Amino acid sequence: MNKGISYFFGFDVGAKNLARIIKEAGFDHVITSADKRFNKQNGKISYQVRQMKKYGLKPSSLHFRYSNFELPYFWKEGKIGEKMTKNLKKDVKIAKKYGFLCVVVHLDGEYSAVGEKRLKEVLNLCEKLNVPLAIENINNKDVFVKTFENIKHDMLRFCYDAGHGNVYDKDFNYLQNYGDKLICLHLHDNNGKSDQHTLSKYSASVDWDKIARILAEHPDISLDYELLNKGVDTEASATEYLKEAFLEANKLESLIKKYQKN
Repeated sequence: MNKGISYFFGFDVGAKNLARIIKEAGFDHVITSADKRFNKQNGKISYQVRQMKKYGLKPSSLHFRYSNFELPYFWKEGKIGEKMTKNLKKDVKIAKKYGFLCVVVHLDGEYSAVGEKRLKEVLNLCEKLNVPLAIENINNKDVFVKTFENIKHDMLRFCYDAGHGNVYDKDFNYLQNYGDKLICLHLHDNNGKSDQHTLSKYSASVDWDKIARILAEHPDISLDYELLNKGVDTEASATEYLKEAFLEANKLESLIKKYQKN
């Protein structure tokens, strides 16, 4: 199975070094963002993609640009929601230009006709460019469920975030209920209380066996890790962290393959 990781995973070792050490650790796919606020740590999106190509890495999902403050305004009339819609369309175009699998979006706030209209506008562009829009499970089950209930569109897909599923709405199995819409993953672990975006070696409470059973039905999915763990910012420490991440990805792959055989 393909294995990916977030271009920035918590170690500030310089944008020019990230693709190289990711490749050296064994990963073949990368998830990232085109948000200009992260240019210092990642480099511009054009630079990131050039670095990926240089080291034989493939782009996976592209995370849309946002701030938590803005998210509820997507569902309200006004300039903030309009700006978010414009930026989301821009990310869809960027994903098409550079060959990303899909654009991942967070939806928060209160579902409304205004936001539904905006989403449909974006999905129309997605259809034109053949770039799916993947809704990520965050901490708002209501708006997630209502989106899939009210919008039936081939380009509307699902990004499963394992860490979020372990902290928020624990009794709701996103992966099982929306597995038919699954297109990409954000994998990470935590203590079950806060969204730590770390590895099981450092904080473990995600039920990976349960996840592997379902992922066994998706043999083409890339095992993409979205890590934001902070450590000592040296290339050596970052390299060791990546090795541990790749080891955990291999363990998950082994679990998945076990259930594929049964």
